[in-house]
Amino acid sequence: MAQPEQAVAEKSKQPKSFEALTPALAEWILDYTTSMGFARTTPVQAMAIPLLMGNKDLVVEAVTGSGKTLSFLIPIVTRILSAEEPNKKGHVRSIVVAPTKELATQIYDVLRGLLKFHAASAAVLSPLERDEDDEEAVVGIQHGAPSGAAIVPQLLIGGRTKLNEDVATFSSLNPNVLIGTPKRLTEVLQSSKVVLKRHWFDLLVLDEADRLLDPNFQADLQKILEIVPTERRTGLFSASVSEAVNEVVRVGMRYPFKISAKVRSKNGVLDKRTPESLKLCYLVTKPTHRLPMLRVILKERQAAKSIVYVSTRAGVEYWKDVLPSVLGVSVFPVHGDYKAPIRAKNLHRFIVCDTPAILLTTDVLARGIDIPDIDLVVQLDPPSQPKDFIHRCGRSGRAGKRGMAVTFLSPGSEEDYVKYLDLQGTKLEAYPTPPPVSETDVAETTMQIRQVLVRKREIHDRSQKAFVSWVQAYTKTLPADIFSIKKVDWAEIGRSWGLLQWPKMPELKKLLPQQLTDRTFELDVPAVLDLDTLAYADKVREGTRQEFLEARARGERPVMAAKGGAAADVRRRKERAWSSQKDAKALRESRRERKEVRRQADKVSKMSEAERGEARAFDHLIERVREQTAARKEDGEDEGFEGFGD
Repeated sequence: MAQPEQAVAEKSKQPKSFEALTPALAEWILDYTTSMGFARTTPVQAMAIPLLMGNKDLVVEAVTGSGKTLSFLIPIVTRILSAEEPNKKGHVRSIVVAPTKELATQIYDVLRGLLKFHAASAAVLSPLERDEDDEEAVVGIQHGAPSGAAIVPQLLIGGRTKLNEDVATFSSLNPNVLIGTPKRLTEVLQSSKVVLKRHWFDLLVLDEADRLLDPNFQADLQKILEIVPTERRTGLFSASVSEAVNEVVRVGMRYPFKISAKVRSKNGVLDKRTPESLKLCYLVTKPTHRLPMLRVILKERQAAKSIVYVSTRAGVEYWKDVLPSVLGVSVFPVHGDYKAPIRAKNLHRFIVCDTPAILLTTDVLARGIDIPDIDLVVQLDPPSQPKDFIHRCGRSGRAGKRGMAVTFLSPGSEEDYVKYLDLQGTKLEAYPTPPPVSETDVAETTMQIRQVLVRKREIHDRSQKAFVSWVQAYTKTLPADIFSIKKVDWAEIGRSWGLLQWPKMPELKKLLPQQLTDRTFELDVPAVLDLDTLAYADKVREGTRQEFLEARARGERPVMAAKGGAAADVRRRKERAWSSQKDAKALRESRRERKEVRRQADKVSKMSEAERGEARAFDHLIERVREQTAARKEDGEDEGFEGFGD
């Protein structure tokens, strides 16, 4: 395959105007971009839009916040409207694929905002009544809409609506632009009720393409590629798409153009992978000092909106209860286990919050999400891959606005992570004037965390689960030569989490054997704290725990009831009533008999007439032998086999 042609965009170049790129639609596109605060196109848009309009396959690598979304949305709407043909059933012209629900929803919202300035499309689409718990508008058809060319988009993401509802909407809406995640797109496009006329399809866009080309999405993406025709235009967009360029053949791209929009750094090198307005810093400090330092940083920078990244979903569930008390700000959690409406609601509440707030999340919100005015990005845990580091930090400093990203590292081998990122093309600088933290501040922070844990036992359990998940992520997803579990200062880590006792896990059994005999070893837990008195808020759960403690006090060895799994299934079978077991056995025997009858009937049906006669004679002989044997038993003649004589 020929190497992609490259066009490098520098920040200093003057971009072309929207009028020069799309003269037929200049007025309404300019109205939209002006309303969004953009007077001109970005360098990425200035090159990407003409190439997509000119039937070119395209690979775009550009720093975060450089306007990649409009780079493919404007060509999509322009190509459809330029055809000047009314929309018809099955005439899907373009599909945009995004790796996360939030990113797909954001692209959809940007497109709807763009279409408000196009009269025909705005007349076709009308928002229906919203559900109070759902921040997303449902799209429907407005009766009496004018005929002619119009853009009709549909959002396809799991958890927002049921699959059958999306299929029904597709049939009634007749969309010509689909925006969604790979799995839901595949489910809808493979439905027997969905008609996709391949010869009308025009453009496939993969946003955050390097993520979509990961093995996790490979099966669904391959199905989408099989559904859409090979005679199409394809666009790959990402802030770190260079790692995926070798995969362009797999997505059906032929001799694609490559646009690599980079930023010139202060020393003049044109290879910066993040915006110049974004400052990347790191802080090397003890784990127990992180939260006190973060509290000072938030106050010094007067950060109104911040994003804090942790490595696991269980970590989000734990820290969401702790950080409000420790940092004195509102915390809104988002992770992959939350259903789509909950994720959308928490994200919306964070955006509209008028007091200092933190969005606490995992990498589910690391890519492409455009949240206005993020002052600070904090990484309490580093990401598993260097490219995810760029995407995380890129939530701040977007569209020329100033921003900062701070990464916390522990003293020792973790400091080599800075050199590791430098080799990957991402340069970090030490945080200017690290805030002073005293041991009194550290002790007060640990006490504040533990005051949250003792409110109810559920939070204590979350701390145990979150710590285990953190250790597993630390050992299995990070570079082992930098983040060595053998070099961890367990006492520092445990106190920084505010643990009341060490959880039971193989890593601690091997690396901290003292905790086997003392579950509070070096945690400095107050002696007056008795964990047995810490109760669950759930009365049923607390009652079960009390029964367990009473049985243990009597010298018994109680077994806590398992919630599920194979062991619980075996226990349920053993505890089933005898009559139920007997009924189940009779049911199995009747099924076995019916199966045998069907097998014999099938066997006889395949025999010739002569073979059937032989089979009937053989069955008759067997029946006579059984009758003679039964008669001898009744007469007492059959005394059984007693062995051979001499």
